[in-house]
Amino acid sequence: FEVEGLTITMADINNLILLMSKIQGELDETKRKLKQEEAEKERALTRLSSIAGAKLAHNNPGLTDLSDKYRPQKIGEHFSELYDNEWTEAVHQLTGGRDEEMAIQMIRDVLKFVANKTKCWADKQYKNLQEALFQRDLRDSEAGRFITTYKKISELQKEVAVLSISNAKKWLKENEEFVSKYKDVLLHCEPFIDRSIEVCWMMQIQDPPMYLQFDSTKNIDKSLFRLFTKNGRSLDFVVWPALLLHENGPLVQKGVVQPMKENSSKKEAS
Repeated sequence: FEVEGLTITMADINNLILLMSKIQGELDETKRKLKQEEAEKERALTRLSSIAGAKLAHNNPGLTDLSDKYRPQKIGEHFSELYDNEWTEAVHQLTGGRDEEMAIQMIRDVLKFVANKTKCWADKQYKNLQEALFQRDLRDSEAGRFITTYKKISELQKEVAVLSISNAKKWLKENEEFVSKYKDVLLHCEPFIDRSIEVCWMMQIQDPPMYLQFDSTKNIDKSLFRLFTKNGRSLDFVVWPALLLHENGPLVQKGVVQPMKENSSKKEAS
């Protein structure tokens, strides 16, 4: 071939075709690597976002997953229902052979026992899961690198909560101290005990755990407690604990207290 005085041979054409093919191959390889790098960057950003979200949510009860059926708001509702329903029936069952105040305080003490035991068992479960993953307790300086793993441990506790609660019910009813101290409650108020275990277990597997405030100051704090059947400012006894989002945290559900009855002269003087 001759183009504008230049002679082009078939060899030249073949070489040009080979060169173009090589360039196209290099271009395709560059595009492939670029696409791969973009995908890796996207995965890295997603992972960083997940880690950042886990760190933000870890021990931060202010952030709530609305899809979580064990979220604090729902637990607060269950706790309120426990008082309105099973607690009311338990008091009715126990007041046959004792006065109401004694029955109320016994039921309150049963709830406190259940709260302490479920905390112990849930903490042990969490520690066992941690040790199964890391083979040892991590120092605080190390634990910060595994926030997403800790979040998954909490999620796993929630996933197996139904089985854990079933086990806790069995353990409590086989606990010699509980059976000896509260045999009447166990005999007549088993629905209250079972429901208390369910609600308390759900409290304990939160991150951080929710907290039952059983104690009250002598001068009743009405931001934490409402009055039972009397009016007054000085505490007689706690009927039902307040539920906090976490220890020393904000209120989720008010507790109930019975005040000392004030005589009319004191009221007039005040």
